[in-house]
Amino acid sequence: MDFLEGYLLGPQWSDTEYETHRHAGFHMLVGLVAAGAFGFLILSPDHAARWIWPWPVPVLLLLALLLSNPLLCRHYYRHNRLVRMLILVVIALKYALAILVLFAVAMPLVRIDTSHLAQSLLAQANESIADMTDRFHALNNASAMMFGIILGSLLVLLRTTLVIAACVLVPTLFLLAVRWIQRLLDFVIRKQLKFKPDME
Repeated sequence: MDFLEGYLLGPQWSDTEYETHRHAGFHMLVGLVAAGAFGFLILSPDHAARWIWPWPVPVLLLLALLLSNPLLCRHYYRHNRLVRMLILVVIALKYALAILVLFAVAMPLVRIDTSHLAQSLLAQANESIADMTDRFHALNNASAMMFGIILGSLLVLLRTTLVIAACVLVPTLFLLAVRWIQRLLDFVIRKQLKFKPDME
């Protein structure tokens, strides 16, 4: 519970020691889950049509939650556990909306023919191996084939790793940016309205 409070409320509203510990692993886990969800939606157009709204809708909802965050957090510790959980759910919804904004922007930019995806990936892998084999044409056929397969496979693995890393890092960095925007808004609103959190 302390972890959720620290992560969702932030240091300006929480009395936990969340900020004294590094949580890079948790952020990467969230990015990995987001990347998996994006891949699932890319491969399932029916589900994508249901969950990916036109981008102005999640953007407006996200802005509303960003601005209302100080109001939700200010009296968090005054309430009982049930109300606290509801507040945490609403704040968590803010980050879910941030991911939906990212998906709504990224989805039209990604064009994948899912009906021929396996064949396309296999063709690219064979092309990489053949290209590396051609680079060693001066060697005998057996050596060229061996080096081509090894280096071509490593190239395919490297490309796959880079794509996965990018898919994980983009939502991770986007959520971190949203968190810093929230911190800035919280600071400004607290200062202007002289909000003080009610700590236990």
